[in-house]
Amino acid sequence: MKGVELYGRVRYAVQIEGLSERAAARRFGLDPRTVNKMMKFSVPPGCATQLPRANPGVRELRSVL
Repeated sequence: MKGVELYGRVRYAVQIEGLSERAAARRFGLDPRTVNKMMKFSVPPGCATQLPRANPGVRELRSVL
């Protein structure tokens, strides 16, 4: 998985510097399809803040334990 830092550098190169997606792929050693996906999503999948998962099974068993 690519890190948030790499996402930012690639997006900066394409949006601000005006580099084409294909040229950015060459510069960063990525597949052009990966760069295309990076341009569609502002953060890598799985990096968005998530709410803590509920664990109802443990709550039910606490009274028994």
